[in-house]
Amino acid sequence: MFENSSQMEDLLIYQIPPEWRGQAKVHTLYPPIPKHTGNIDFDIFNFEMLFNDPATKELIRSGKTIGCFYIESPGMRSLLRRLDVETFEMLTAASSVIRPGVAESGMMQEFIARHKDPSLRKYLVPEMEIYLGETYGVMIYQEDVIKVAHHIAGLSLEDADLLRRAMSGKMRSHQAMQRIVDKFFISCKEKGLTDYQSKELWRQIESFAGYSFCKAHSASFALLSYQVAFLKAHYPAEFMASVLNNGGGFYSPAVYVEESKRLGLKIELPSVNESEKEYAGKGRTIRVGLKAIKNLSYNAIEKIVVERKHNGNYVSLADFLVRTKLGCEETALLIKCGAMGCFKQTRPTLLRLLDIYIHRRKIIEESYNDLFLSETFALEEEVKTDLNYSLAGICKEEYEAFGYMVTRHPLYFFKEWIEQKGIVSAKDMLQNKGRKVKMIGWYMTSKRIKTKSGEIMKFLSLEDLTGTFEAVIFPKVYYRVAELTLSLGPYLVTGRVDTNDHTNLVVDNLKVLSSTVLQSSLMKDSVEHNYYGDEEKITEEDFALAKALDHKKLKIAYVG
Repeated sequence: MFENSSQMEDLLIYQIPPEWRGQAKVHTLYPPIPKHTGNIDFDIFNFEMLFNDPATKELIRSGKTIGCFYIESPGMRSLLRRLDVETFEMLTAASSVIRPGVAESGMMQEFIARHKDPSLRKYLVPEMEIYLGETYGVMIYQEDVIKVAHHIAGLSLEDADLLRRAMSGKMRSHQAMQRIVDKFFISCKEKGLTDYQSKELWRQIESFAGYSFCKAHSASFALLSYQVAFLKAHYPAEFMASVLNNGGGFYSPAVYVEESKRLGLKIELPSVNESEKEYAGKGRTIRVGLKAIKNLSYNAIEKIVVERKHNGNYVSLADFLVRTKLGCEETALLIKCGAMGCFKQTRPTLLRLLDIYIHRRKIIEESYNDLFLSETFALEEEVKTDLNYSLAGICKEEYEAFGYMVTRHPLYFFKEWIEQKGIVSAKDMLQNKGRKVKMIGWYMTSKRIKTKSGEIMKFLSLEDLTGTFEAVIFPKVYYRVAELTLSLGPYLVTGRVDTNDHTNLVVDNLKVLSSTVLQSSLMKDSVEHNYYGDEEKITEEDFALAKALDHKKLKIAYVG
Protein backbone atom coordinates (compact mmCIF):
# COMPACT_ATOMS: atom_id res chain seq x y z
CA MET A 1 0.00 0.00 0.00
CA PHE A 2 2.78 2.43 0.97
CA GLU A 3 6.22 2.00 -0.53
CA ASN A 4 8.10 3.56 2.36
CA SER A 5 7.56 5.22 5.71
CA SER A 6 8.32 8.73 4.43
CA GLN A 7 5.49 8.37 1.91
CA MET A 8 3.14 7.47 4.74
CA GLU A 9 4.42 10.25 7.00
CA ASP A 10 3.76 12.82 4.26
CA LEU A 11 0.09 11.94 4.57
CA LEU A 12 0.20 12.60 8.29
CA ILE A 13 1.27 16.23 7.89
CA TYR A 14 -1.71 18.53 7.57
CA GLN A 15 -1.11 21.73 5.67
CA ILE A 16 -3.67 24.39 4.81
CA PRO A 17 -3.83 24.49 0.99
CA PRO A 18 -1.90 27.57 -0.21
CA GLU A 19 -4.40 28.14 -3.01
CA TRP A 20 -7.01 29.02 -0.36
CA ARG A 21 -5.15 32.23 0.43
CA GLY A 22 -6.78 35.21 -1.21
CA GLN A 23 -9.43 33.10 -2.89
CA ALA A 24 -12.24 33.41 -0.34
CA LYS A 25 -12.88 36.74 1.29
CA VAL A 26 -15.13 37.46 4.23
CA HIS A 27 -17.62 38.76 1.63
CA THR A 28 -18.39 35.19 0.59
CA LEU A 29 -17.91 33.60 4.00
CA TYR A 30 -20.05 36.12 5.81
CA PRO A 31 -22.16 38.35 3.53
CA PRO A 32 -23.82 40.67 6.11
CA ILE A 33 -20.59 42.29 7.28
CA PRO A 34 -19.74 44.33 4.14
CA LYS A 35 -23.32 45.60 3.95
CA HIS A 36 -23.26 47.15 7.39
CA THR A 37 -19.72 47.88 8.51
CA GLY A 38 -17.85 49.11 5.47
CA ASN A 39 -14.08 49.33 5.12
CA ILE A 40 -13.61 45.56 5.28
CA ASP A 41 -9.83 45.39 5.15
CA PHE A 42 -9.13 41.85 6.28
CA ASP A 43 -9.07 38.45 4.65
CA ILE A 44 -10.52 35.64 6.75
CA PHE A 45 -7.98 33.32 5.10
CA ASN A 46 -5.02 35.49 6.08
CA PHE A 47 -3.86 32.99 8.67
CA GLU A 48 -0.98 35.04 10.01
CA MET A 49 -3.45 37.78 10.90
CA LEU A 50 -6.13 35.35 12.08
CA PHE A 51 -4.01 33.20 14.40
CA ASN A 52 -2.28 36.20 15.99
CA ASP A 53 -5.34 38.34 16.63
CA PRO A 54 -5.36 39.15 20.40
CA ALA A 55 -9.15 39.49 20.71
CA THR A 56 -9.77 36.14 19.02
CA LYS A 57 -7.15 34.37 21.13
CA GLU A 58 -8.65 35.77 24.34
CA LEU A 59 -12.18 34.79 23.31
CA ILE A 60 -11.08 31.19 22.66
CA ARG A 61 -8.86 30.95 25.75
CA SER A 62 -11.67 32.15 28.02
CA GLY A 63 -14.20 29.75 26.47
CA LYS A 64 -16.59 32.54 25.48
CA THR A 65 -17.40 30.67 22.31
CA ILE A 66 -21.17 30.19 22.37
CA GLY A 67 -22.22 30.29 18.72
CA CYS A 68 -18.77 29.34 17.41
CA PHE A 69 -19.40 26.12 15.49
CA TYR A 70 -17.59 23.11 16.98
CA ILE A 71 -16.27 24.86 20.09
CA GLU A 72 -19.55 26.09 21.62
CA SER A 73 -20.71 23.10 23.67
CA PRO A 74 -20.31 23.24 27.48
CA GLY A 75 -17.73 20.45 27.43
CA MET A 76 -15.67 22.11 24.71
CA ARG A 77 -15.77 25.53 26.36
CA SER A 78 -14.57 23.95 29.60
CA LEU A 79 -11.75 22.20 27.74
CA LEU A 80 -10.64 25.46 26.11
CA ARG A 81 -10.31 27.06 29.54
CA ARG A 82 -8.51 24.11 31.09
CA LEU A 83 -5.98 23.97 28.25
CA ASP A 84 -5.65 27.76 27.92
CA VAL A 85 -6.13 27.26 24.20
CA GLU A 86 -5.12 30.20 22.05
CA THR A 87 -3.14 28.72 19.14
CA PHE A 88 -4.46 26.99 16.05
CA GLU A 89 -2.32 23.93 16.81
CA MET A 90 -3.73 23.52 20.31
CA LEU A 91 -7.27 24.14 19.06
CA THR A 92 -6.70 21.36 16.52
CA ALA A 93 -5.64 19.03 19.33
CA ALA A 94 -8.56 20.09 21.54
CA SER A 95 -11.01 19.40 18.70
CA SER A 96 -9.88 15.77 18.71
CA VAL A 97 -9.28 15.35 22.45
CA ILE A 98 -12.95 16.11 23.13
CA ARG A 99 -14.06 13.15 21.01
CA PRO A 100 -15.70 10.28 22.97
CA GLY A 101 -12.92 7.75 22.40
CA VAL A 102 -10.12 9.91 23.77
CA ALA A 103 -12.26 11.17 26.64
CA GLU A 104 -13.58 7.76 27.66
CA SER A 105 -10.14 6.13 27.56
CA GLY A 106 -8.96 8.57 30.22
CA MET A 107 -6.42 10.07 27.85
CA MET A 108 -8.17 13.45 27.70
CA GLN A 109 -7.47 14.02 31.40
CA GLU A 110 -3.95 12.74 30.87
CA PHE A 111 -3.43 15.15 27.97
CA ILE A 112 -4.67 18.10 30.07
CA ALA A 113 -2.42 17.14 32.98
CA ARG A 114 0.65 16.76 30.75
CA HIS A 115 -0.09 20.03 28.98
CA LYS A 116 -0.19 21.92 32.28
CA ASP A 117 2.72 20.14 33.98
CA PRO A 118 5.72 19.19 31.78
CA SER A 119 7.05 16.90 34.54
CA LEU A 120 4.14 14.54 33.84
CA ARG A 121 5.11 14.06 30.20
CA LYS A 122 6.29 10.49 30.53
CA TYR A 123 6.30 8.02 27.67
CA LEU A 124 5.22 4.39 27.90
CA VAL A 125 7.97 3.53 25.42
CA PRO A 126 10.85 6.04 25.06
CA GLU A 127 10.56 6.10 21.25
CA MET A 128 7.02 7.47 21.57
CA GLU A 129 8.48 10.91 22.30
CA ILE A 130 9.77 11.03 18.72
CA TYR A 131 6.39 10.32 17.15
CA LEU A 132 3.94 11.67 19.75
CA GLY A 133 5.99 14.46 21.30
CA GLU A 134 3.59 17.08 19.92
CA THR A 135 0.77 15.52 21.96
CA TYR A 136 2.87 14.62 25.02
CA GLY A 137 2.79 10.89 24.27
CA VAL A 138 -1.01 10.73 24.10
CA MET A 139 -2.72 9.30 21.03
CA ILE A 140 -5.41 11.77 19.97
CA TYR A 141 -5.58 11.44 16.17
CA GLN A 142 -6.33 8.42 13.98
CA GLU A 143 -2.87 8.82 12.45
CA ASP A 144 -1.39 8.25 15.90
CA VAL A 145 -2.64 4.66 15.71
CA ILE A 146 -0.61 4.17 12.55
CA LYS A 147 2.47 5.81 14.07
CA VAL A 148 2.35 3.69 17.21
CA ALA A 149 1.46 0.46 15.41
CA HIS A 150 4.26 0.91 12.86
CA HIS A 151 7.10 2.63 14.71
CA ILE A 152 6.51 1.31 18.24
CA ALA A 153 4.75 -2.04 17.80
CA GLY A 154 6.58 -2.91 14.58
CA LEU A 155 3.66 -3.62 12.24
CA SER A 156 4.10 -2.90 8.55
CA LEU A 157 2.52 0.31 7.31
CA GLU A 158 -0.11 -1.70 5.49
CA ASP A 159 -1.04 -3.65 8.62
CA ALA A 160 -0.93 -0.46 10.70
CA ASP A 161 -3.45 1.18 8.37
CA LEU A 162 -5.60 -1.95 8.43
CA LEU A 163 -5.58 -1.67 12.22
CA ARG A 164 -6.67 1.98 12.00
CA ARG A 165 -9.50 1.04 9.66
CA ALA A 166 -10.52 -1.83 11.91
CA MET A 167 -10.63 0.48 14.93
CA SER A 168 -12.86 2.83 12.90
CA GLY A 169 -15.37 0.05 12.33
CA LYS A 170 -14.50 -0.40 8.66
CA MET A 171 -13.44 -4.04 8.94
CA ARG A 172 -16.45 -6.31 9.21
CA SER A 173 -14.65 -9.64 9.32
CA HIS A 174 -14.06 -10.81 12.87
CA GLN A 175 -11.40 -13.25 11.68
CA ALA A 176 -9.50 -10.54 9.81
CA MET A 177 -9.62 -8.35 12.89
CA GLN A 178 -8.31 -11.14 15.09
CA ARG A 179 -5.39 -11.70 12.71
CA ILE A 180 -4.42 -8.02 13.06
CA VAL A 181 -4.67 -8.25 16.86
CA ASP A 182 -2.47 -11.35 16.93
CA LYS A 183 0.06 -9.68 14.64
CA PHE A 184 0.13 -6.63 16.91
CA PHE A 185 1.08 -8.58 20.05
CA ILE A 186 3.55 -10.83 18.22
CA SER A 187 5.23 -7.80 16.69
CA CYS A 188 5.36 -6.02 20.07
CA LYS A 189 7.14 -9.03 21.55
CA GLU A 190 9.61 -9.11 18.68
CA LYS A 191 10.31 -5.40 19.26
CA GLY A 192 11.18 -6.16 22.88
CA LEU A 193 8.15 -4.57 24.54
CA THR A 194 7.04 -5.96 27.88
CA ASP A 195 3.61 -7.53 28.34
CA TYR A 196 2.50 -4.44 30.26
CA GLN A 197 3.65 -2.09 27.51
CA SER A 198 1.96 -4.18 24.81
CA LYS A 199 -1.34 -4.44 26.68
CA GLU A 200 -1.39 -0.75 27.62
CA LEU A 201 -0.68 0.31 24.04
CA TRP A 202 -3.48 -1.93 22.86
CA ARG A 203 -5.87 -0.61 25.52
CA GLN A 204 -5.28 2.95 24.39
CA ILE A 205 -5.70 2.08 20.71
CA GLU A 206 -8.81 -0.03 21.28
CA SER A 207 -10.56 2.44 23.57
CA PHE A 208 -10.35 5.56 21.46
CA ALA A 209 -9.61 4.92 17.79
CA GLY A 210 -13.18 4.23 16.74
CA TYR A 211 -14.29 7.72 17.78
CA SER A 212 -11.22 9.79 16.99
CA PHE A 213 -10.62 12.33 14.23
CA CYS A 214 -7.87 12.21 11.67
CA LYS A 215 -5.67 15.27 12.08
CA ALA A 216 -6.83 16.90 8.83
CA HIS A 217 -10.45 16.59 9.93
CA SER A 218 -9.67 18.07 13.33
CA ALA A 219 -7.65 20.88 11.73
CA SER A 220 -10.49 21.76 9.37
CA PHE A 221 -12.88 22.00 12.33
CA ALA A 222 -10.34 24.11 14.22
CA LEU A 223 -9.85 26.44 11.26
CA LEU A 224 -13.54 27.15 10.84
CA SER A 225 -13.94 27.55 14.60
CA TYR A 226 -11.07 30.05 14.67
CA GLN A 227 -12.58 32.01 11.79
CA VAL A 228 -16.01 32.33 13.36
CA ALA A 229 -14.41 33.20 16.71
CA PHE A 230 -12.67 36.09 14.92
CA LEU A 231 -16.01 37.28 13.58
CA LYS A 232 -17.63 37.03 17.00
CA ALA A 233 -14.76 38.98 18.58
CA HIS A 234 -14.87 41.83 16.05
CA TYR A 235 -18.40 41.83 14.61
CA PRO A 236 -20.55 40.46 17.46
CA ALA A 237 -23.89 41.91 16.31
CA GLU A 238 -23.58 40.71 12.73
CA PHE A 239 -22.23 37.35 13.88
CA MET A 240 -24.87 36.60 16.51
CA ALA A 241 -27.63 37.70 14.12
CA SER A 242 -26.27 35.20 11.62
CA VAL A 243 -26.24 32.43 14.24
CA LEU A 244 -29.89 33.17 15.02
CA ASN A 245 -30.77 33.23 11.31
CA ASN A 246 -29.09 29.86 10.94
CA GLY A 247 -31.59 28.38 13.39
CA GLY A 248 -29.07 28.16 16.21
CA GLY A 249 -26.60 25.37 16.85
CA PHE A 250 -26.01 23.48 20.07
CA TYR A 251 -28.45 25.73 21.95
CA SER A 252 -31.90 27.22 21.47
CA PRO A 253 -32.37 30.77 20.09
CA ALA A 254 -33.10 31.92 23.66
CA VAL A 255 -29.52 31.12 24.70
CA TYR A 256 -28.04 33.04 21.76
CA VAL A 257 -30.21 36.06 22.55
CA GLU A 258 -28.95 36.09 26.15
CA GLU A 259 -25.37 35.58 24.95
CA SER A 260 -25.82 38.64 22.74
CA LYS A 261 -26.93 40.65 25.77
CA ARG A 262 -23.86 39.46 27.70
CA LEU A 263 -21.74 40.81 24.83
CA GLY A 264 -23.28 44.21 25.49
CA LEU A 265 -25.54 44.15 22.45
CA LYS A 266 -29.00 45.69 22.46
CA ILE A 267 -31.79 43.40 21.27
CA GLU A 268 -34.59 45.33 19.60
CA LEU A 269 -38.09 43.97 19.13
CA PRO A 270 -39.29 43.30 15.59
CA SER A 271 -40.84 46.27 13.83
CA VAL A 272 -43.08 46.45 10.77
CA ASN A 273 -41.11 49.56 9.75
CA GLU A 274 -37.58 48.36 10.55
CA SER A 275 -37.36 44.56 10.45
CA GLU A 276 -36.51 42.41 7.49
CA LYS A 277 -37.39 38.75 7.37
CA GLU A 278 -34.07 37.80 9.02
CA TYR A 279 -32.39 38.98 12.21
CA ALA A 280 -30.15 41.95 11.41
CA GLY A 281 -27.02 42.98 13.30
CA LYS A 282 -25.41 46.39 12.99
CA GLY A 283 -22.99 48.13 15.32
CA ARG A 284 -24.07 47.21 18.84
CA THR A 285 -27.66 46.27 18.00
CA ILE A 286 -29.56 43.22 16.80
CA ARG A 287 -33.04 43.72 15.38
CA VAL A 288 -35.28 40.66 15.68
CA GLY A 289 -36.48 39.54 12.26
CA LEU A 290 -40.12 39.00 11.36
CA LYS A 291 -39.48 35.31 10.80
CA ALA A 292 -38.94 34.95 14.56
CA ILE A 293 -42.66 35.56 15.18
CA LYS A 294 -44.37 32.20 15.51
CA ASN A 295 -47.47 31.65 13.36
CA LEU A 296 -46.71 34.66 11.16
CA SER A 297 -46.83 33.23 7.65
CA TYR A 298 -44.16 33.59 5.00
CA ASN A 299 -46.66 35.35 2.74
CA ALA A 300 -47.44 37.88 5.47
CA ILE A 301 -43.75 38.63 5.98
CA GLU A 302 -43.25 39.10 2.23
CA LYS A 303 -46.22 41.47 2.01
CA ILE A 304 -44.98 43.60 4.91
CA VAL A 305 -41.41 43.93 3.63
CA VAL A 306 -42.14 44.35 -0.10
CA GLU A 307 -44.93 46.91 0.41
CA ARG A 308 -42.74 48.95 2.76
CA LYS A 309 -39.85 48.97 0.29
CA HIS A 310 -42.07 50.07 -2.58
CA ASN A 311 -44.21 52.69 -0.82
CA GLY A 312 -42.41 53.72 2.36
CA ASN A 313 -42.97 53.18 6.08
CA TYR A 314 -46.39 52.51 7.55
CA VAL A 315 -47.75 55.55 9.40
CA SER A 316 -50.55 53.92 11.39
CA LEU A 317 -52.39 50.66 11.97
CA ALA A 318 -55.04 51.68 9.42
CA ASP A 319 -52.36 52.48 6.86
CA PHE A 320 -50.76 49.10 7.51
CA LEU A 321 -54.04 47.19 7.09
CA VAL A 322 -55.10 48.97 3.91
CA ARG A 323 -51.73 48.43 2.25
CA THR A 324 -50.98 44.84 3.33
CA LYS A 325 -54.54 43.43 3.59
CA LEU A 326 -53.28 41.32 6.48
CA GLY A 327 -55.94 39.47 8.47
CA CYS A 328 -56.95 39.98 12.08
CA GLU A 329 -55.04 37.06 13.63
CA GLU A 330 -51.66 37.82 12.09
CA THR A 331 -51.99 41.55 12.76
CA ALA A 332 -52.83 40.79 16.39
CA LEU A 333 -49.63 38.73 16.63
CA LEU A 334 -47.64 41.74 15.46
CA ILE A 335 -49.34 44.03 17.97
CA LYS A 336 -48.96 41.73 20.97
CA CYS A 337 -45.24 41.07 20.45
CA GLY A 338 -44.42 44.76 20.06
CA ALA A 339 -43.82 44.87 16.30
CA MET A 340 -46.15 47.88 15.99
CA GLY A 341 -44.51 49.96 18.68
CA CYS A 342 -43.49 52.36 15.90
CA PHE A 343 -47.10 53.67 15.85
CA LYS A 344 -46.62 55.11 19.37
CA GLN A 345 -49.83 53.57 20.70
CA THR A 346 -50.25 51.14 23.58
CA ARG A 347 -50.93 47.54 22.66
CA PRO A 348 -54.48 47.57 24.14
CA THR A 349 -55.26 50.66 22.03
CA LEU A 350 -54.02 48.97 18.87
CA LEU A 351 -56.02 45.82 19.63
CA ARG A 352 -59.18 47.91 20.11
CA LEU A 353 -58.57 49.67 16.81
CA LEU A 354 -57.90 46.37 15.08
CA ASP A 355 -61.28 45.05 16.16
CA ILE A 356 -63.03 48.19 14.92
CA TYR A 357 -61.18 48.31 11.60
CA ILE A 358 -61.60 44.63 10.76
CA HIS A 359 -65.03 43.74 12.11
CA ARG A 360 -66.96 47.03 11.92
CA ARG A 361 -65.48 49.17 9.18
CA LYS A 362 -64.25 46.31 6.99
CA ILE A 363 -61.15 48.38 6.37
CA ILE A 364 -59.35 45.74 4.34
CA GLU A 365 -62.04 45.97 1.68
CA GLU A 366 -61.80 49.76 1.29
CA SER A 367 -59.36 51.74 -0.82
CA TYR A 368 -56.82 54.02 0.78
CA ASN A 369 -57.41 57.82 0.61
CA ASP A 370 -56.49 60.94 2.55
CA LEU A 371 -60.03 61.53 3.84
CA PHE A 372 -60.11 58.07 5.33
CA LEU A 373 -56.69 58.65 6.87
CA SER A 374 -57.93 61.72 8.77
CA GLU A 375 -60.95 59.77 9.99
CA THR A 376 -58.77 57.00 11.36
CA PHE A 377 -56.58 59.47 13.24
CA ALA A 378 -59.71 60.88 14.91
CA LEU A 379 -60.92 57.41 15.82
CA GLU A 380 -57.56 56.55 17.36
CA GLU A 381 -57.90 59.49 19.72
CA GLU A 382 -61.37 58.32 20.82
CA VAL A 383 -60.37 54.76 21.73
CA LYS A 384 -56.86 55.56 22.93
CA THR A 385 -55.92 54.30 26.41
CA ASP A 386 -52.76 54.82 28.40
CA LEU A 387 -53.23 51.44 30.05
CA ASN A 388 -50.72 48.87 28.86
CA TYR A 389 -49.70 45.32 29.62
CA SER A 390 -47.82 44.71 32.84
CA LEU A 391 -44.12 43.93 32.52
CA ALA A 392 -44.89 40.26 33.13
CA GLY A 393 -47.61 40.42 30.47
CA ILE A 394 -45.23 41.96 27.95
CA CYS A 395 -42.66 39.24 28.64
CA LYS A 396 -45.36 36.59 28.32
CA GLU A 397 -46.33 37.86 24.87
CA GLU A 398 -42.68 37.96 23.82
CA TYR A 399 -42.15 34.39 24.91
CA GLU A 400 -45.27 33.19 23.12
CA ALA A 401 -44.22 35.03 19.96
CA PHE A 402 -40.48 34.24 19.85
CA GLY A 403 -39.84 31.44 22.35
CA TYR A 404 -37.72 33.81 24.46
CA MET A 405 -37.91 37.18 26.21
CA VAL A 406 -36.36 40.40 24.95
CA THR A 407 -37.47 42.97 27.53
CA ARG A 408 -36.27 41.05 30.61
CA HIS A 409 -34.45 37.85 31.48
CA PRO A 410 -36.80 35.37 33.22
CA LEU A 411 -34.67 35.57 36.37
CA TYR A 412 -35.71 39.21 36.72
CA PHE A 413 -38.93 37.86 38.23
CA PHE A 414 -36.97 35.99 40.91
CA LYS A 415 -35.22 39.01 42.38
CA GLU A 416 -36.41 38.09 45.86
CA TRP A 417 -34.24 34.98 45.60
CA ILE A 418 -31.30 36.36 43.62
CA GLU A 419 -30.80 39.29 45.99
CA GLN A 420 -30.65 37.07 49.07
CA LYS A 421 -27.41 37.20 51.01
CA GLY A 422 -25.08 34.33 50.20
CA ILE A 423 -26.17 33.77 46.57
CA VAL A 424 -23.09 33.67 44.33
CA SER A 425 -23.35 34.80 40.71
CA ALA A 426 -21.64 33.16 37.74
CA LYS A 427 -19.19 36.05 37.36
CA ASP A 428 -17.93 35.49 40.93
CA MET A 429 -17.21 31.76 40.62
CA LEU A 430 -13.51 32.26 39.92
CA GLN A 431 -12.91 33.87 43.31
CA ASN A 432 -14.85 31.03 44.96
CA LYS A 433 -12.82 28.12 43.58
CA GLY A 434 -13.04 25.11 45.87
CA ARG A 435 -15.68 26.73 48.09
CA LYS A 436 -19.19 25.56 48.80
CA VAL A 437 -21.70 28.06 47.39
CA LYS A 438 -25.36 28.61 46.56
CA MET A 439 -26.30 29.69 43.04
CA ILE A 440 -29.45 30.36 41.05
CA GLY A 441 -29.60 29.47 37.37
CA TRP A 442 -31.98 29.29 34.45
CA TYR A 443 -32.08 26.26 32.16
CA MET A 444 -30.06 26.37 28.92
CA THR A 445 -29.58 22.73 27.97
CA SER A 446 -28.78 19.39 29.61
CA LYS A 447 -27.13 16.06 28.99
CA ARG A 448 -27.49 12.70 30.71
CA ILE A 449 -24.65 10.19 30.50
CA LYS A 450 -23.72 6.81 31.92
CA THR A 451 -20.61 6.47 34.04
CA LYS A 452 -18.18 3.60 33.53
CA SER A 453 -20.00 1.73 36.30
CA GLY A 454 -23.30 2.10 34.44
CA GLU A 455 -24.81 4.74 36.74
CA ILE A 456 -26.59 7.82 35.39
CA MET A 457 -25.41 11.37 35.97
CA LYS A 458 -26.40 14.68 34.45
CA PHE A 459 -24.93 17.98 33.31
CA LEU A 460 -27.25 20.99 33.58
CA SER A 461 -26.11 24.07 31.67
CA LEU A 462 -27.48 27.10 33.52
CA GLU A 463 -27.26 30.88 33.25
CA ASP A 464 -27.89 33.78 35.56
CA LEU A 465 -27.91 37.51 34.92
CA THR A 466 -24.09 37.64 34.83
CA GLY A 467 -22.98 34.54 32.93
CA THR A 468 -23.24 30.78 32.44
CA PHE A 469 -22.17 27.79 34.51
CA GLU A 470 -22.38 24.01 34.46
CA ALA A 471 -24.13 22.12 37.27
CA VAL A 472 -22.50 18.69 37.47
CA ILE A 473 -24.82 16.18 39.14
CA PHE A 474 -23.08 12.91 39.99
CA PRO A 475 -25.09 9.66 40.33
CA LYS A 476 -25.60 9.72 44.10
CA VAL A 477 -27.12 13.21 44.02
CA TYR A 478 -28.90 12.63 40.70
CA TYR A 479 -30.75 9.70 42.24
CA ARG A 480 -32.34 12.16 44.70
CA VAL A 481 -33.06 15.06 42.34
CA ALA A 482 -33.61 13.38 38.95
CA GLU A 483 -37.30 14.24 38.81
CA LEU A 484 -36.63 17.90 39.61
CA THR A 485 -34.20 18.24 36.71
CA LEU A 486 -37.06 17.67 34.27
CA SER A 487 -38.26 21.15 35.20
CA LEU A 488 -37.12 24.23 33.33
CA GLY A 489 -36.13 25.88 36.59
CA PRO A 490 -35.05 28.24 37.83
CA TYR A 491 -32.84 26.15 40.06
CA LEU A 492 -31.35 26.88 43.45
CA VAL A 493 -28.22 24.73 43.46
CA THR A 494 -25.80 24.13 46.30
CA GLY A 495 -22.38 22.69 45.65
CA ARG A 496 -18.65 23.17 45.43
CA VAL A 497 -16.96 25.22 42.70
CA ASP A 498 -14.60 22.97 40.74
CA THR A 499 -10.92 23.75 41.24
CA ASN A 500 -10.01 22.65 37.70
CA ASP A 501 -12.67 24.74 35.94
CA HIS A 502 -14.31 27.49 37.96
CA THR A 503 -17.40 27.47 35.71
CA ASN A 504 -18.33 23.98 36.95
CA LEU A 505 -20.38 23.51 40.12
CA VAL A 506 -20.35 20.01 41.61
CA VAL A 507 -23.88 19.79 42.99
CA ASP A 508 -24.75 18.61 46.51
CA ASN A 509 -28.40 19.63 46.39
CA LEU A 510 -30.88 21.17 43.99
CA LYS A 511 -34.41 22.52 44.15
CA VAL A 512 -36.76 24.35 41.81
CA LEU A 513 -37.84 27.86 42.81
CA SER A 514 -41.27 29.37 42.32
CA SER A 515 -42.53 32.90 41.75
CA THR A 516 -46.04 34.23 42.14
CA VAL A 517 -45.58 36.52 39.15
CA LEU A 518 -44.42 33.78 36.84
CA GLN A 519 -46.85 31.20 38.14
CA SER A 520 -49.77 33.47 37.33
CA SER A 521 -48.71 34.70 33.93
CA LEU A 522 -45.81 32.78 32.46
CA MET A 523 -45.07 29.29 33.68
CA LYS A 524 -46.20 26.23 31.78
CA ASP A 525 -47.44 23.03 33.37
CA SER A 526 -45.69 20.70 30.94
CA VAL A 527 -42.03 20.28 30.11
CA GLU A 528 -43.12 19.81 26.50
CA HIS A 529 -44.37 23.40 26.41
CA ASN A 530 -40.93 24.79 26.84
CA TYR A 531 -40.98 28.21 28.48
CA TYR A 532 -37.39 29.14 27.84
CA GLY A 533 -34.31 27.34 26.57
CA ASP A 534 -34.00 23.83 25.14
CA GLU A 535 -36.49 21.09 25.84
CA GLU A 536 -35.42 18.19 27.99
CA LYS A 537 -34.86 15.31 25.60
CA ILE A 538 -37.20 12.52 26.75
CA THR A 539 -37.32 9.34 24.70
CA GLU A 540 -40.33 7.13 24.01
CA GLU A 541 -38.72 4.57 26.29
CA ASP A 542 -38.69 7.13 29.11
CA PHE A 543 -42.38 7.84 28.60
CA ALA A 544 -43.18 4.13 28.59
CA LEU A 545 -41.34 3.70 31.87
CA ALA A 546 -43.11 6.68 33.40
CA LYS A 547 -46.52 5.30 32.44
CA ALA A 548 -45.72 1.86 33.80
CA LEU A 549 -44.43 3.02 37.18
CA ASP A 550 -46.12 4.71 40.09
CA HIS A 551 -44.95 8.12 41.31
CA LYS A 552 -42.59 6.75 43.95
CA LYS A 553 -40.76 4.65 41.39
CA LEU A 554 -40.54 7.43 38.82
CA LYS A 555 -37.24 8.73 40.16
CA ILE A 556 -35.69 5.29 39.89
CA ALA A 557 -36.84 5.06 36.28
CA TYR A 558 -35.04 8.28 35.40
CA VAL A 559 -31.94 7.32 37.33
CA GLY A 560 -31.73 4.21 35.20
